[in-house]
Amino acid sequence: MIRPISQTLSRYPSFKNTKNQQEYNIIGRKEALNVNSELDYHRKTVEQNERLIHISCLLALTALLGTFLLNTKTILELINKVSKYFSEKPLLFRSLQNDSKVPALEDCKSINNDLKSFLQRQINQLTAGKDIISETGEPKASNRLLLYGSTGVGKSYFAKIFAKSLKADYMEVMHSDYNSVRPGEGVDKLKEIFEKILKTAKKTPDKKYVVTFNEIDAMVASADRVVDKTAGTHWVSILEERSVFLNYLEQLKEKTPNVTIIGTTNISPKNNGLDRAAMSRFQNLIEVPYPNNECLYEALKMNLEKIKNKETFISENEQQLKKLADKMADRNFSFRNLEFVVNEAKSYHLDDYINNSKNNKFKFEYLEKAEKNLKFSDGELEKIK
Repeated sequence: MIRPISQTLSRYPSFKNTKNQQEYNIIGRKEALNVNSELDYHRKTVEQNERLIHISCLLALTALLGTFLLNTKTILELINKVSKYFSEKPLLFRSLQNDSKVPALEDCKSINNDLKSFLQRQINQLTAGKDIISETGEPKASNRLLLYGSTGVGKSYFAKIFAKSLKADYMEVMHSDYNSVRPGEGVDKLKEIFEKILKTAKKTPDKKYVVTFNEIDAMVASADRVVDKTAGTHWVSILEERSVFLNYLEQLKEKTPNVTIIGTTNISPKNNGLDRAAMSRFQNLIEVPYPNNECLYEALKMNLEKIKNKETFISENEQQLKKLADKMADRNFSFRNLEFVVNEAKSYHLDDYINNSKNNKFKFEYLEKAEKNLKFSDGELEKIK
């Protein structure tokens, strides 16, 4: 706050009240009264300016507050959009050609022969030239695949192998990408996903695309299962999502034959586990079993890639690794179980290295100990059910 000038000066000038200076005292008093009057005028002017400044500030704050209140809805919408942008993972197609973790089909040994031959046949049909197609009676390749099997057996992994072998761009859609507790919002999100697929595939019709819908049973479960487990608006939302999904599958078939849709589920389509209308659109239903001992042996070697002197370790322990793979196959190990065992073995190696730095080699006994410590494999848990 500005301090008035009158508060910083004396009200009267100081004159000595002596006999010889009595005249000056009278004259000085008159001058002091004049000065005082002028100071009062300036003080009042300053105080008035202060009040004007205060009023202007209050008016400005009121205007800002009014503007904020009028635009609260717009501001909240902007905040929601920004938070949604940063919280949600954008669904985009990507190339797998430079992804070393995903092999092409011809290079993958951790896949059983039946599944490998089926996928190879699909690849041949989708990549054959027009002349070959014409000479062989114009067979139509299926671009609707359903991979079903137990958890951890590699359904999504095989979908990526399929996409890489096709030299196709890949997108993976999880149920959480479109699921919502708000009625109708999940349907809108699902439509957005399909519209993005259609737009991208139409733009480059000569390019191939593969889209995997994981946990597809969440929206194409049989009507009986849905009615038994859900009720109210949630049940209606599931039916709407299924309707949107099936309608867009037909649109993709007509407008974008360069798109292959793969669904994955842990539920068997047998015994009405999945909706019949959906199954009629997925003519190729492929069961992905637990990996056999040969597949587990190859996967075991792949997962050991980051240990030092990998090749030497594998060659020195080849027979023991094969026996360990046999044991894993007998226990119905999934690939997920195998990855867990290898990681646990590396943890044992780390502990040993800290406690005894002189001996820093990776030992087979770490793997053996980790396998024993896994109480139940995915296959063993399935049997308990």
